[in-house]
Amino acid sequence: MRVGDLVITSNLGEMKIYKAEPRDLEAEAGLKPQNVKLDLINTIDYVEAHWNLKDIVTDEAGRFKADTGKMGGSIGQRHELENKMEEDVIKAIADDISKIISESNPPKWFLALPENIFSRVYEKIAAEAKNSLFKYIEKDLTKEDKNKIPDIFQKEGKRP
Repeated sequence: MRVGDLVITSNLGEMKIYKAEPRDLEAEAGLKPQNVKLDLINTIDYVEAHWNLKDIVTDEAGRFKADTGKMGGSIGQRHELENKMEEDVIKAIADDISKIISESNPPKWFLALPENIFSRVYEKIAAEAKNSLFKYIEKDLTKEDKNKIPDIFQKEGKRP
């Protein structure tokens, strides 16, 4: 990781964007550009990921007639709504990543997403943004100490 690179960590609830800044005078002068610290430059909360279905849907399971004509029924409709909400958040994350990379045009960028959503988000990121992706980790680093993130990418980061 070098001065000017971006690091994006995200999960379904929030995204954090860090910029690699010089840690000391040697890094600032360009003599040791790998001596960096991460500065948090932006955070994005995905409110929809925090919603509960009971706040959105007023029908309780079993309060409507099932196909058999008896009272009761399945909650299959809720499952579809949960999936739709998750896909909306995944699309929003991918769109935000594409926009951030397009606007800031970093030399390289690093991405950390939880394993369960990584491939779904990655496939929706714009191709231009993917071209400058340097390393990624399929792990949730949103709560990780920002000072440890460069070392984690150095040890565990994979190249696309």
